[in-house]
Amino acid sequence: MPDYEHMCETCKHEWEATYSIKVDPPTICPACNEPTAKRLISLNVRGVVELTGQDLVDKVKSDAKVLKQDMHKSEKVYANMLGETKYQELQTKIDRRKRGG
Repeated sequence: MPDYEHMCETCKHEWEATYSIKVDPPTICPACNEPTAKRLISLNVRGVVELTGQDLVDKVKSDAKVLKQDMHKSEKVYANMLGETKYQELQTKIDRRKRGG
Protein backbone atom coordinates (compact mmCIF):
# COMPACT_ATOMS: atom_id res chain seq x y z
CA MET A 1 0.00 0.00 0.00
CA PRO A 2 1.24 3.51 -0.72
CA ASP A 3 2.19 6.17 1.79
CA TYR A 4 0.32 9.46 1.55
CA GLU A 5 1.34 12.82 2.94
CA HIS A 6 -1.24 14.96 4.71
CA MET A 7 -1.40 18.45 6.16
CA CYS A 8 -3.91 20.18 8.41
CA GLU A 9 -5.00 23.55 7.08
CA THR A 10 -5.73 24.77 10.63
CA CYS A 11 -2.56 23.94 12.57
CA LYS A 12 -0.24 23.08 9.62
CA HIS A 13 0.62 19.69 11.18
CA GLU A 14 2.05 17.28 8.56
CA TRP A 15 2.07 13.48 8.71
CA GLU A 16 2.19 10.37 6.56
CA ALA A 17 -0.33 7.53 6.51
CA THR A 18 -0.43 4.21 4.67
CA TYR A 19 -3.73 3.03 3.25
CA SER A 20 -5.35 1.73 0.08
CA ILE A 21 -6.13 4.15 -2.71
CA LYS A 22 -9.72 2.89 -2.49
CA VAL A 23 -10.08 4.34 1.04
CA ASP A 24 -11.10 7.96 1.52
CA PRO A 25 -8.27 10.10 2.90
CA PRO A 26 -8.52 11.22 6.52
CA THR A 27 -10.12 14.59 7.19
CA ILE A 28 -9.49 14.84 10.95
CA CYS A 29 -6.08 16.17 12.02
CA PRO A 30 -4.42 13.94 14.65
CA ALA A 31 -2.79 16.99 16.26
CA CYS A 32 -5.70 19.41 16.67
CA ASN A 33 -8.71 17.14 15.90
CA GLU A 34 -10.11 19.69 13.44
CA PRO A 35 -11.77 18.39 10.23
CA THR A 36 -9.38 20.35 8.00
CA ALA A 37 -6.86 17.69 6.95
CA LYS A 38 -6.01 17.34 3.26
CA ARG A 39 -3.99 14.77 1.36
CA LEU A 40 -1.02 16.39 -0.37
CA ILE A 41 0.09 15.72 -3.90
CA SER A 42 3.75 14.84 -3.94
CA LEU A 43 6.37 13.34 -6.19
CA ASN A 44 7.97 11.31 -3.38
CA VAL A 45 11.17 13.27 -3.93
CA ARG A 46 13.06 14.16 -0.78
CA GLY A 47 15.65 16.90 -0.76
CA VAL A 48 17.35 19.39 1.49
CA VAL A 49 16.32 23.01 1.57
CA GLU A 50 18.75 25.45 3.11
CA LEU A 51 17.23 28.56 4.61
CA THR A 52 19.17 31.74 5.21
CA GLY A 53 18.46 35.26 6.38
CA GLN A 54 14.89 36.22 7.20
CA ASP A 55 13.54 32.89 5.87
CA LEU A 56 15.62 31.04 8.47
CA VAL A 57 14.55 33.43 11.25
CA ASP A 58 10.87 33.02 10.31
CA LYS A 59 11.18 29.21 10.21
CA VAL A 60 12.89 29.05 13.61
CA LYS A 61 10.25 31.33 15.17
CA SER A 62 7.47 29.24 13.64
CA ASP A 63 9.01 25.98 14.87
CA ALA A 64 9.52 27.45 18.35
CA LYS A 65 5.88 28.53 18.49
CA VAL A 66 4.68 25.03 17.55
CA LEU A 67 7.07 23.44 20.04
CA LYS A 68 5.84 25.75 22.80
CA GLN A 69 2.22 24.80 22.01
CA ASP A 70 3.11 21.10 22.04
CA MET A 71 4.99 21.53 25.30
CA HIS A 72 1.91 22.90 27.04
CA LYS A 73 -0.33 20.15 25.65
CA SER A 74 1.81 17.19 26.76
CA GLU A 75 3.46 16.56 30.11
CA LYS A 76 5.97 14.23 28.44
CA VAL A 77 7.07 16.89 25.95
CA TYR A 78 7.29 19.44 28.79
CA ALA A 79 9.47 17.06 30.84
CA ASN A 80 11.72 16.41 27.84
CA MET A 81 12.12 20.13 27.20
CA LEU A 82 13.11 20.88 30.81
CA GLY A 83 15.20 17.79 31.39
CA GLU A 84 14.40 15.05 33.89
CA THR A 85 16.20 16.55 36.89
CA LYS A 86 14.77 20.05 36.45
CA TYR A 87 11.27 18.64 35.85
CA GLN A 88 11.45 16.52 39.03
CA GLU A 89 12.62 19.54 41.05
CA LEU A 90 9.73 21.62 39.73
CA GLN A 91 7.20 18.86 40.49
CA THR A 92 8.59 18.54 44.04
CA LYS A 93 8.16 22.29 44.63
CA ILE A 94 4.60 22.18 43.29
CA ASP A 95 3.74 19.20 45.50
CA ARG A 96 5.15 20.96 48.59
CA ARG A 97 3.09 24.07 47.88
CA LYS A 98 -0.05 21.97 47.50
CA ARG A 99 0.60 20.38 50.88
CA GLY A 100 1.13 23.79 52.46
CA GLY A 101 4.77 23.44 53.20
